[in-house]
Amino acid sequence: MNYVTIPLAALLLLFGACNSATASASERPVYNYVSGYYQLLDFDETETGIDAEPDGFGLEFSKQLNDFMYVIASYDDISGDYEIGNFVFSGDTSVLMAGVGFKHSTSRVSDVFFEPSIVYVDDNFNGDSEDDTGFAARIGFTHVFNTAFHLKGFLRHVSVMDAHTNSYGAEGRILFSDSVHGILAAEANSDGKLFKAGVSFRF
Repeated sequence: MNYVTIPLAALLLLFGACNSATASASERPVYNYVSGYYQLLDFDETETGIDAEPDGFGLEFSKQLNDFMYVIASYDDISGDYEIGNFVFSGDTSVLMAGVGFKHSTSRVSDVFFEPSIVYVDDNFNGDSEDDTGFAARIGFTHVFNTAFHLKGFLRHVSVMDAHTNSYGAEGRILFSDSVHGILAAEANSDGKLFKAGVSFRF
């Protein structure tokens, strides 16, 4: 497997640009929410030899415990047909993740965060099932541009199923009201890209 390594300096430069270019906003980054979303995985056929665009759904939960810590959990299920040369098979992958987040406020509208977590993966391909437990870590920033739009940028590392994957991504949070938000997100690594769109309920 090829890995994508994104320099941390690039992430910090992007965060700095966001932090310096935006005026004060009344909102703070959101940590108390439940989200549901549709997701599509687009494999890079040149890199992987796999022609597939499996899709599915996901659920995510976050609860702030204090000014510095929050808990996180998510469940994702993606399924579809995979084509490798002349061979076509069906696959279904479920991922359960749970962990804690540590955050530090760099200003009234910006936080940096670190999220270590445990990951459980269950793969089912053509009736053959395999599962494994590993770990993941995500580091990034959250920035409030205004009362209607928040941006999150991050780097992620996942070690599970004897694979070590590095990815980078961004998530936009569109505030329709104080409690109902839209979610648009994208994440990429050397194997392909993951796109998400859904709704989030703040509590």
